[in-house]
Amino acid sequence: MTHISELIAEARHGARHYARCSTEQALVYSCERVASRHVPLRELTKRDVESIVEDICLVEDIDIPFIQFGRRNGRCTAWADRTTHTIGFMRRNPTLDDVIHEIAHLVSRGDGHDDLFRSTLVRLGRRHAGVEWASLMHHLFVGVGLDQSGW
Repeated sequence: MTHISELIAEARHGARHYARCSTEQALVYSCERVASRHVPLRELTKRDVESIVEDICLVEDIDIPFIQFGRRNGRCTAWADRTTHTIGFMRRNPTLDDVIHEIAHLVSRGDGHDDLFRSTLVRLGRRHAGVEWASLMHHLFVGVGLDQSGW
């Protein structure tokens, strides 16, 4: 079993792979990457994505966003646009954590990957991906030094 301190070190080290991002964004992406390796969430078909997004939105009492599939730009695997209430996925089979991440952008109304976004991500993750994934994300965020004032 891997100790949390090793996972935190892995997340800190992995942030360097996101050189075009802000430090905060790089750390968030790196924490998600570590979590996806240690608590993998299932890959989804297009139909699964549509169904799960609808289910999450109904439970969370938010408007169901428009969903797009296919290329938007070459750098991201998924995106959210609050002005059009749209989320999009570039990969053929996005994962549940991709869906939760993009819905968190719509729900949080925070800027980028700030503490409000992160607390929303963990809250949605706990409810829709499970306690193990959400707990790991929370501990990774705290461990890499991301501000937790939104919690």
